[in-house]
Amino acid sequence: MFVAKNKKGIALVELIVFIVILSIIAGTSFRLVYSVNQKAKVVKAKSEIAQFAIALENMKDDTGYYPIRLGAIFDNNPPAGMEKNWHGPYATKMKDMVNDDTPLDPWGNPYFYQIPPTDVPPVTYVQTPEIGRFTGPPRTYTYTFTAPAGPAYLILTNYGITSGEIRLNGAIIIEQKEFKNHPYPQIIKKSVTLLGGVNTLSCWLASTPSDYYYVSIGNPATKAYLPTSDFFVIGSYGRDKKSGGKGFDRDIIYNSKTYPNFQ
Repeated sequence: MFVAKNKKGIALVELIVFIVILSIIAGTSFRLVYSVNQKAKVVKAKSEIAQFAIALENMKDDTGYYPIRLGAIFDNNPPAGMEKNWHGPYATKMKDMVNDDTPLDPWGNPYFYQIPPTDVPPVTYVQTPEIGRFTGPPRTYTYTFTAPAGPAYLILTNYGITSGEIRLNGAIIIEQKEFKNHPYPQIIKKSVTLLGGVNTLSCWLASTPSDYYYVSIGNPATKAYLPTSDFFVIGSYGRDKKSGGKGFDRDIIYNSKTYPNFQ
């Protein structure tokens, strides 16, 4: 028995198979090209980070410090506290990759830069001498001092005064009812806001003769980001622009105090 072949049907099947194979090849080629492109970005990011690290080390060799911000390696003038032996800029050939003072990674995101915070010693704007109660009517002692505008602490160290008042720029900070003769000394700490420029401290007392107190105003010991000689960390968050991740999303991190430096 003779069976006729449907040539149109065979041609359609062949066309579909060809399209499927072409799609597989195209998809495979795209993934291969994309992977190669992402690998090239990783290599570029590591190369740029290594160049930043060299610039930062050169800066430390000259001045003794790493800067607060990464963009300082492009500056013509030294940051505050790093004037001695400054020979910047330290990365002139990479200036074109900076956006808003921060260099961008191959994915178009800012490189992150971290240094450890430094302990800042307390700053005292005014420390009164011993303010005592003597014979005669109560007295008010006035002190003026200069300070930057902003928050600070007022600390009263009281040795027996039971009636007094502390004012700062006319506002009552410590009222009469707060003064006690125990514990000895009594210490009262208040948060205050200073004016930029001249401030006025008024101290009044009326108590037993020979009792006294001290008043000081200043900033507490804090941690702040200042030029450091400890270490720095530079990195890129990779393709996904987020911390962590795997593959091409993995962070690229360089730590100056570890070996190898790239983590």
